[in-house]
Amino acid sequence: MKTLARQEIFQGRIIKVVKDDVELANGSKTTREVVFHNEAVAVAAVNENNEILMVTQHRYPIGRDMLELPAGLVDEGETPLDAAKRELLEETGYQAAHWEQLTDIYTSPGCHNEKIYIFSATGLSRISGQRLDEDEILTFSCIPFEEVLEKVRNGRIMDAKTIIGILLCHIENS
Repeated sequence: MKTLARQEIFQGRIIKVVKDDVELANGSKTTREVVFHNEAVAVAAVNENNEILMVTQHRYPIGRDMLELPAGLVDEGETPLDAAKRELLEETGYQAAHWEQLTDIYTSPGCHNEKIYIFSATGLSRISGQRLDEDEILTFSCIPFEEVLEKVRNGRIMDAKTIIGILLCHIENS
């Protein structure tokens, strides 16, 4: 595929939207609308009681509260692992002794380049309260792992990064 022209539609704090005129491998010409998104991380943190640390926050684009893994954006100059450690501490007040990258995913590669690195974290210790950004409002809870798995099974957890992180964490520990 060859890009013939690009029109920038929007440049925000987290995303950039463009419309590209492209030529396909067969010579056909068409357009592609693309959302460029900052990289992000998510953390499946499990404590010694086999509870997983979860957060609930309102997601404006879908108009509802979502139960999710702690997660957030990778800051400029930060590694995904450093971002995961920072986000876990900010959203839950916990640190972890052991970290493993479970996978990385593209959330919607048909129109979006967002990449999320998903980590597991164990050997947890609470060292503070939440340290949320001024534009974050979320609640934190420890939920038994089996209960969270059931919420995935019955559709009560609908966030893709959370589902993937929970299932991979379950596979790793089975």
